[in-house]
Amino acid sequence: MEFSIVIDYNIKEIDDKELDEEIQFEYYKRVYREGNEKKERVYHDVVKFFKKKILIEGKRTAIIDLDNCWKTKKSNYKRCILSSLFYAYNFYGQPIEIKSIIIRDNFKNEVYIPFEQEFNSALPSDYAINLSIIEYLFKSITYKEASDVVYRVLHSQALYTKGNDFYDAYRSFNAMYTFIYKYHNELAHKGEKNSDLRAIISILRMNNIEKILKKSIDLSENFVSGYTEELYRLVLKWLMDEKVSNKDEVATIVCFPEFKYKNIKVLEIINEILEKNYPNSSTTDKRKPLKGFDSNYKKKKKEDRKNYLQLLTLYARYRRNKLLHGEHVDHRFLISDVNADILLDISKIIFQFSIDLVNNIEESDFSKAKIF
Repeated sequence: MEFSIVIDYNIKEIDDKELDEEIQFEYYKRVYREGNEKKERVYHDVVKFFKKKILIEGKRTAIIDLDNCWKTKKSNYKRCILSSLFYAYNFYGQPIEIKSIIIRDNFKNEVYIPFEQEFNSALPSDYAINLSIIEYLFKSITYKEASDVVYRVLHSQALYTKGNDFYDAYRSFNAMYTFIYKYHNELAHKGEKNSDLRAIISILRMNNIEKILKKSIDLSENFVSGYTEELYRLVLKWLMDEKVSNKDEVATIVCFPEFKYKNIKVLEIINEILEKNYPNSSTTDKRKPLKGFDSNYKKKKKEDRKNYLQLLTLYARYRRNKLLHGEHVDHRFLISDVNADILLDISKIIFQFSIDLVNNIEESDFSKAKIF
């Protein structure tokens, strides 16, 4: 049985860009034997991109239920529709107004698929994902792990671009740090696979990570420069929520033993918190988590710009956990609270962090996990 899906849409501003592409969308793998030889065959549909139109064509051996085949969460028809729109959205970077989505079979039956307008905001160039990365979406059989994580990030991209919600930004970040911590050559097979804190720390300590995270580090530096006093108060409130009682616990919460902060602005914020609020050391902690702090502080270095992102990412994780467990409510509900602009800027940093990571997926970096 043959089928086709036609997506008609409008683009407000094309700027002479015209999408003319054909991509195969994998949907099923058959494993079989010929004699003593095991063989595999991957089946695919064909996605054709035209000006203001996407055409998906394929065939199935069974009868296709046009009324329901696109409704389930795991529907290949739905995934192909979304993948195609994600591709077009990142190609143009402009709002997409979907006019209609129609599925037909070769018996002249057709169904209009209902939809919401999820792509009606312009996509900032810094938030765009490389089309070569998005192509993993269409290879969910050959590169399942990469396809799945890119699919999650692109969902968050559309939602965050539309609403600038902190939780959407963190969801995208969560997808990426989980993927990298689990499969990257430098981090794979290293302990606590279910620890998001360990995953975040490990990624922020990777070799040459500054080159990958240049955009998010730039945003972090600008944030700390513009909100130094506010960041002091935010970090202090974080420590109070964690019921910190001494300077060694402060060092543990801000992960000084792991990051060994050297940037003077970051050290000044931590030092002021220690002097004004936590003058005493722990009487029981033998790890000496503040070891090296005084030495680094005296050097007053302006380098190690990644320290900005390291501290802000830890704070973002704390805020995400408070939202997840219902301890904090939406800061923009009806009347934005005093920290609404600050949390928006932090969400931009965290979302950019995820985009920096996804755009720097290199197959050779995941060779040990054999997912490519």
